[in-house]
Amino acid sequence: MIPILGKSLKLFFFGFIPLFLLSSGSKPILDYPALNGGSCNFNVTGKYNLKIEGIASFQNRIQKDERGNNHNKLILNFVQNNNDKVQTIEFVIASNKITQNKRFTGYYRIKTLNGLINGFDGVYGFADINELNELPFFIKTGGIRILKNHEDAIDGHLEVQFKNAKGESLNIKGSFSADIKL
Repeated sequence: MIPILGKSLKLFFFGFIPLFLLSSGSKPILDYPALNGGSCNFNVTGKYNLKIEGIASFQNRIQKDERGNNHNKLILNFVQNNNDKVQTIEFVIASNKITQNKRFTGYYRIKTLNGLINGFDGVYGFADINELNELPFFIKTGGIRILKNHEDAIDGHLEVQFKNAKGESLNIKGSFSADIKL
């Protein structure tokens, strides 16, 4: 009787308990911190290595091109609080799909812009650096993920690379919680 009880206890302690502990799992570690509304938190590497904590806002527009086609445009604008080096970072997410509620939830991969921005369907962006004779940086690769899109707030994160005319790059990664800009 004791050997059967001993085997049962061993099976329980060395079999079921580890299986139970492993299967319970844990919450994944978040790369992006929760933010207050109207704020952004970005890490910048490349030509400049800095942390941007600032103000985030957005505008949602429907624009008509010269052919009469309507395009949804979501304009995200980020400005650093102390305005040290980065003056502004701006993205335009343009979509040819017109929806009634103009929701932009989802992942937007950067597309190459060949020509004018008029009628462009994708993400376009630039970073304006506040230094003497500094060339603007234009978006090259990466993506923006919109997690939540409400009428007056948008939450998401981004990981993008910008380049200027000299070939110098900025890599920006972080999260934002943008309020509507009236």
